[in-house]
Amino acid sequence: MRRHFPFVLLFALLGLSALASAPAAALEFELGAGPVDEIDGDGTWIATASWLTGQRHPWELAVGMIGARTQAQGVDTGDVYFVSVSRRLTWKRWFVQGGIAFTDSDNEVLSNHWQFRTGLGYDFGRFSLSVAHLSNANTGGRNRGETFALLQVAF
Repeated sequence: MRRHFPFVLLFALLGLSALASAPAAALEFELGAGPVDEIDGDGTWIATASWLTGQRHPWELAVGMIGARTQAQGVDTGDVYFVSVSRRLTWKRWFVQGGIAFTDSDNEVLSNHWQFRTGLGYDFGRFSLSVAHLSNANTGGRNRGETFALLQVAF
């Protein structure tokens, strides 16, 4: 993680600068958690913190952690930290999401440090529920990716 910290910090600062164009009162903060799909019988979890702009189609800056996998044969991922910037396109409380992410690891599941984040969800008001995928979109190396359900609560 230390080796990649400058890149994660730079990516987070770029995302924050994009969010800075929105009025401060329009920013929303969300905390999320949920299960991550099993790989070779070994599941894990995800936790996120996100900042969203107040627009109809908000920008989202997220930082997150995907828990380690150690039980699956040949898959020892360790904890994976990521920063992502994505856009949510909304329609009648439904949203689709797409963006880019930078991870601190290159492992059997997420090869390369640069990933794409896609998702589909529903906004209940203070809560939202989504299914998302983080992968390199077959741009090189292994491409298993991480698929997860995420329940987020807004503050």
